[in-house]
Amino acid sequence: MDDVLGRGPIGRWRTARGTATVLVGDEVIFAPDGTGLLRIHSVAFGGETLGFRWRMLGRAHLRIEPVDAGEDAVSLHLELRPHETDTGPQTVLAEAGNDGFWLLLDPLERIGDA
Repeated sequence: MDDVLGRGPIGRWRTARGTATVLVGDEVIFAPDGTGLLRIHSVAFGGETLGFRWRMLGRAHLRIEPVDAGEDAVSLHLELRPHETDTGPQTVLAEAGNDGFWLLLDPLERIGDA
């Protein structure tokens, strides 16, 4: 993951839940222009989308500002760490000192370009 902690998490990410992603899946898109989109999906509850702006404040220090959502801006300290699911081990992106990432309970795995 080429310098995600330095230049930012540009690309498409989803919660690292292994095979459970089929039933409950969240996706976060970080566009190179500093915009982003959080998509939350559950078979039981449907979906929700939240737009945001993002920028790096320093190495591994990310600021996220939701757009038109009534949510406050947050600053997150990021880390890459090993993570195990039923589909095997992988390296994930998470908040330092937290199990998940931002509003999500799980860390993120990169799935492609933005």
